[in-house]
Amino acid sequence: PLRVLLRVYGNGVDQLCDRQKELNFLEMLSALKIGPKLLGVFKNGRFEQHLESETLKSNDLRDPSTSKYIAQRLSQLHNIINIFPPPQENIKPEVWVNIDKWYPLALNTISSLKCTEEQRNSLEEFDFKMLKDEIEELKYKLSHNIDSPIVFAHNDTQYGNILRLTDGSLVVVDFEYAGYNYQAFDIANHFCEWTYDYHSSVPHKMKLDLYPNEDQQIDFLRAYIDAYSIPGDHTINNPSETHDNYLQKLKLEVYAFTLASHVMWGLWGLVQSGQSQINFDYLSYGMERLHRFRE
Repeated sequence: PLRVLLRVYGNGVDQLCDRQKELNFLEMLSALKIGPKLLGVFKNGRFEQHLESETLKSNDLRDPSTSKYIAQRLSQLHNIINIFPPPQENIKPEVWVNIDKWYPLALNTISSLKCTEEQRNSLEEFDFKMLKDEIEELKYKLSHNIDSPIVFAHNDTQYGNILRLTDGSLVVVDFEYAGYNYQAFDIANHFCEWTYDYHSSVPHKMKLDLYPNEDQQIDFLRAYIDAYSIPGDHTINNPSETHDNYLQKLKLEVYAFTLASHVMWGLWGLVQSGQSQINFDYLSYGMERLHRFRE
């Protein structure tokens, strides 16, 4: 190829994601001709195919045709589980793997963080011991009361991880947080990303009025379901009433898993606040996500 993309891994990111797992997934996706081809790997980075494209912008997520296209792409990724099932049957969903790994890291980070008195007070007011109990309760409720299937999930479909190629097609990239996870988590997480504009003057802030409304959610879920197939589950191919029942069920599951997205990325923000060199208010980002969870 004439042009290749060189990716160099950031400082400390290995604490947050498993690079070997990411490379295994990229090889798997390469074999399925999904996303950029993996061309070579070295100790702290890799070479991959350069795709002539532009990254989506925040308001693209709200464009109806783009949103439906993203739903189809997510559906396609989720279906990979039928071709590459998880290595073991009762695999621990990625959201719990991350939360269990990041909770102690977040606690360590904030205990030694250089921050203003106001930030220190807000950290002390937020009872992190209680958060551990709340997480355990959330795990129990979501895994016992909600029957969301495990799929191959991207887990981070923010607009910056979606490319529009010159022919207009969309490609999802950046699989560092991918893994086998609840279907509803991945969709819930994408809906949360509607509320962020990482190129605004307050990139760390959620704009809740931008969260997809009822019609936007339904349009997304309908496009997702139309492109989806679950082995042994034929409800989707049945008449429209069943289709609508399935859609409503999925909508409720997505709503419930929004809490898990808040916790996971909240903890991620706290860990990043102690190590990232990027100019972004990770601490405020993380604390806002955790406050949203607690609300």
